[in-house]
Amino acid sequence: MMRYGIPEYRLPYDRLDADIEVIRKAGVEIRCNTRLGEAENLQDLRERNDAVMLSTGLNLGRSTRIPGSDHPQVASAVDLLARITLGEAITAPRRIAVIGGGNVAFDIARSMARLQRRQHGEVNVTVLALEERDAMLADEAEVIESADEGVALVNGRGPKQVKIDDGRMIGLETVNCLSIFDEDGRFHPKYDENDVILHEVDMVIEAIGQMSDTSWLGEELTEALEWQRGRIAVDDEGRTSESWLWAAGDLVRGPDVIHAVAAGHKAASSIHRVIGAEKGASQ
Repeated sequence: MMRYGIPEYRLPYDRLDADIEVIRKAGVEIRCNTRLGEAENLQDLRERNDAVMLSTGLNLGRSTRIPGSDHPQVASAVDLLARITLGEAITAPRRIAVIGGGNVAFDIARSMARLQRRQHGEVNVTVLALEERDAMLADEAEVIESADEGVALVNGRGPKQVKIDDGRMIGLETVNCLSIFDEDGRFHPKYDENDVILHEVDMVIEAIGQMSDTSWLGEELTEALEWQRGRIAVDDEGRTSESWLWAAGDLVRGPDVIHAVAAGHKAASSIHRVIGAEKGASQ
């Protein structure tokens, strides 16, 4: 996810490659293009190793599920960022709306704005955020730099539906958001249904959050593990409810590169300590 979910202008890939090379030289074997559940599964890994750690990140984008969100011109920010990194040829429509207010929303907005400038000579990307300007989750620098690149920002609007006419996208309808959380602090937006705006666009990009594909865990392990709000529950050292299994990073705490790296270090230290103690006891 560090390579395919974060644009190179924010995380230079040569620096990432250098870090990976340090890990390789330390003796770590890295197997690419290997999907769990196909060539091998977690049980295979358990049988061949003293411990297993999960750090797969959040590789799926969440959908708004509003009417029209299944239209071909509605895309996932996570998927688009990966395609850009892979160097795929992407045609940027002249008018784009991005739904979301976090860093991923601005990452894809800036990436598409750059494509628009190269392909059309002008930028027409609008980020539509549920939050007001002072409550947005995106880093302030991201918001400011996006504006510098010509990205427009509209706050306090929630997606209502993607308007389609005879199969062609007309635009995105949004509604004024009166509040986001209820009295108990739970996510429960309230809208003014009398305040609806149609944003005429040719493409809608959803960037409202991410989740992990955990289907490779298998039914038995999924039921055995303890979960917390849809994420694998771990102790302070990253150990799950299964004694041989650790988990760390976005998969556990949500998207945050710095904390993910720190959690990886802590889990690795825990694994080293536990395996050392077990082997010492067996001698």
